[in-house]
Amino acid sequence: MDEVRQYLELLRARMEFTEKFYGFRMKYLPLYFEGDEVVVLDKNDGKIKWLRDKRPLSDEELERIMPKIKKNIKSGLIDTLITLNFQYIHGPED
Repeated sequence: MDEVRQYLELLRARMEFTEKFYGFRMKYLPLYFEGDEVVVLDKNDGKIKWLRDKRPLSDEELERIMPKIKKNIKSGLIDTLITLNFQYIHGPED
């Protein structure tokens, strides 16, 4: 679990860098999504929350979903999601 928390701190730093470098806001980063369940990392406070109501996950909810979040991290999906919007950003040369 500590390894995941360290990774989430790194993701928050990457989100902040993305905001400053590319100039668009990234408040939430999806960590897990299936059906109507969307779990995000809140950049501002570092908490893992439900997107639908911005409520932090309870310990039981986090325990249930953490294996799925770990799977998304290991597969590279989370890293892909943080860079998906880069193709829509136009730099000075565009």
